[in-house]
Amino acid sequence: MIKYCFSNKCVDMPVEALMPSKPLPVNVKISHKYKQIVLSVKELGLVEPVVVCFQDSGKVIKILDGHLRIEALKELNMPTVPCIISPDEESYTYNKHVNRLSVIQEQKMLRIAVEAGVPVEMLSAALGITPAILTARFRLLDGICDEVVVLLADKHVPRALFEVLKKMKSTRQLEVINIMTTLNNFTRKFALSLLQGTPTEQLVNDKKSKMEQRDHKASIERLEREMAAVQIDTEKLSDDYGGNNLKLVIIKSHITKILDNARVLHWLMDNSPEYLSQLKKLSEIRSL
Repeated sequence: MIKYCFSNKCVDMPVEALMPSKPLPVNVKISHKYKQIVLSVKELGLVEPVVVCFQDSGKVIKILDGHLRIEALKELNMPTVPCIISPDEESYTYNKHVNRLSVIQEQKMLRIAVEAGVPVEMLSAALGITPAILTARFRLLDGICDEVVVLLADKHVPRALFEVLKKMKSTRQLEVINIMTTLNNFTRKFALSLLQGTPTEQLVNDKKSKMEQRDHKASIERLEREMAAVQIDTEKLSDDYGGNNLKLVIIKSHITKILDNARVLHWLMDNSPEYLSQLKKLSEIRSL
């Protein structure tokens, strides 16, 4: 049975009672991110709860995720904060799978907020951007096919990627995203390379000059060769990694047992110190 790694209820706690689990940079309060958090909390309140855990039999409440939010609350003189309580001192889960929104998830949340009656001016002030930029974000997915939206829903990709995709027709958008997903490369530069390799009939604006087509032909062929080579190398590495890692575990275990034998250890020290040095290095390897 799968268990939650955190409580599914929020508990209000005094801000001053929470202890940081890591030191903050000296100049953190002049960073854009911190200023954005302060504006957001001031305009909308705290959106994401802080994650904490109890230590020393409940005497210490340590912050696992939300250090900047706590500093913002202190600056705004807010006495309490809603917290999620974790049974373990672990913050990867929240940062990676809970509190980190993808571009598409953020866009959907903004739309829901506006539809619920939140003024665009208030949202833009909370995010530290202009109303014009916020309005442009509402149109982020205009011209993107539904299948691509589903594939990218939980992926962290740059907004500039969508502007490139909008220049392609739906079928080509899907092909490009499948290629990028396979290679785990969602950069704008790679998307532009794939755009250059797109047949004219698969572009939204298919008025490409013959000169442009000739200019791009060589780069398209080179890109296809490079992609094929990368794909072959990736598959080979993936196939070899599991077997090599298993061999490493077995070899390490055997070497560790040898070095744990006092008689063998002393013999190596007296007769082959250079081998002993190399064996120790092998026993300390953690991963390939």
